[in-house]
Amino acid sequence: MTTAVKRQLGCGVGLRAQHYERILSEWPTMDWFEAISENYMDSGGRPLKVLEAVRAHYPLALHGVSLSIGSKDELDRNYLKRLKALVERVEPAIVSDHLCWSGVEGESLHDLLPLPFTEEAIRLVADHVGEVQDFIGRRILLENVSTYLTYKHSVLPEWEFLTEVAKRSGCGILLDLNNIYVNAFNHEFNAREYLRHIPGELVGQFHLAGHTKKDGFLFDTHSSSVIDPVWELYREALKLYGPVSTLVEWDAEIPEWPVLAEEAAKARVVYSSIRRGPATRLRPRESLSVTSNITRGFVRQRLDAPCESLPSSSAAAPINISLIEVQRLMKSSIQPNGDEEAVTRLAPFLNSQRGVPGKERISTYASGYLARITEALEEIYEAVKFVLGKEAFTQLAETYASHYHSHDYNLSLAGRHLPEHLTHSSFAEKLPFLSDLAKLEWQISQSFHAFEAPPFDPSPLAGLSAEELESLRFSFQPSVSVVSSRWPVLDIWKARKNPIKELNVDLIGHPQDVLVFRKSTEVHCESIPTQQTQLLQGLLAGHALGEVCEKLTESAEEAPPLSDWFSGWAANGLFSKGSRELLTK
Repeated sequence: MTTAVKRQLGCGVGLRAQHYERILSEWPTMDWFEAISENYMDSGGRPLKVLEAVRAHYPLALHGVSLSIGSKDELDRNYLKRLKALVERVEPAIVSDHLCWSGVEGESLHDLLPLPFTEEAIRLVADHVGEVQDFIGRRILLENVSTYLTYKHSVLPEWEFLTEVAKRSGCGILLDLNNIYVNAFNHEFNAREYLRHIPGELVGQFHLAGHTKKDGFLFDTHSSSVIDPVWELYREALKLYGPVSTLVEWDAEIPEWPVLAEEAAKARVVYSSIRRGPATRLRPRESLSVTSNITRGFVRQRLDAPCESLPSSSAAAPINISLIEVQRLMKSSIQPNGDEEAVTRLAPFLNSQRGVPGKERISTYASGYLARITEALEEIYEAVKFVLGKEAFTQLAETYASHYHSHDYNLSLAGRHLPEHLTHSSFAEKLPFLSDLAKLEWQISQSFHAFEAPPFDPSPLAGLSAEELESLRFSFQPSVSVVSSRWPVLDIWKARKNPIKELNVDLIGHPQDVLVFRKSTEVHCESIPTQQTQLLQGLLAGHALGEVCEKLTESAEEAPPLSDWFSGWAANGLFSKGSRELLTK
């Protein structure tokens, strides 16, 4: 396994779709880029092609958000396979994820959820890190996360927990300086003391970002520029650790490229001007001159003690709660229509935060879950939102999230059941076409991200007999699908960017069948006749050509233009390798 971490890539930025065109057309000056792993490991269309093009010009890091390294669930093997394939494809300089958990019992909460700082959690994460590193053949970095609640049964401050995980597992640390600042404020500890307790040899990358203050707390929103106190923390970190690869994160309210590039240039000036000084780092167990919710009242104890014997932060607080119990209660508390009993059961294990009961901070994660599900639905179901309007769509997203809990690590797949949900929703009677419109939008999204299969070479078909031709079964590219509706869903979808008052589509007596496919990186939608739909659906289902054509001609008044259809499909690359498979084989 490769253990080296490249510490001096310079200063880079996150690769975001808003800047694709600028980057690909100009190849601007930038030391390196960091890509969100899940945005590319599950996409075989334009995003992957852009990533490969960027990788040909710049060093690259892959940063995951869904590994869920701290979950009591087993690691997702499908996730690991896809991650490994992407790592081998683009050969990044750094592979990283977060020291947190994101779901449990097969359900994903799509968040970076806090772990209790206990021996049980350290052992679990260390074991999981070993599995990941052995599987992908790479050393990974784990990032400290921003948190909005802490647990009374933690027995370590965050910095010692992070260090112990890295030492036991062999991973490195991605030190997010904005997250340290946010947590220092929220949980009342000294950010510089945090830095002085992290062994320099473990640090492989820095993150810088902006945050938001709301209701007396700081939230890691990545929606603004880096503030001066975080720049000062960055200078301190560079003095302690030397030049470490630095990334500027900006993931919400993303600015135009020049603004982001200027922020990276500012980091580069600091990066180049600081020389590692003689700063003294405290030993990991040395006592701190800070008062903190995390450390107050703790009786320190050897880390190899059994989990059940770890001390409580107060004699009255219950301590006999396992990690799986914490995660089950958090899951039930966060999901829509949160289980009040779960909140009540979890509350005694939570510290107060800046005078606010820990129980109240659960709502931060609950509102975040619903917001992310809503954003994921909005991205895919643009036309459905166009028809319903923002307020009604938000209500739809809430009822959907209550009925269908997410079981996919990739947030973009969380909306897979919305077409089905719409058939039973309160909108079905007045807007009966919504479900079919949603089916079309889902297939468009799936086509956009589908991986390409090897193309089909039709030239050998010329030598086949009539009997062999009838026995052919065709394979199609994964991006190909057909949506059949008794409503003009394609016309409604095409009108989605117009003002709603200009929507003028005759719904009654205008059914539409839509062929969805991707050509190169662009998704195409074409209205096709019913006979072509029947033929395509039969072939897509795996039936032999002769069998499908026989059924078609039985119901047709005149012979369909099969040759023209097949020529068009071939020209658009709808077929994939394997289409010569004969019925007799």
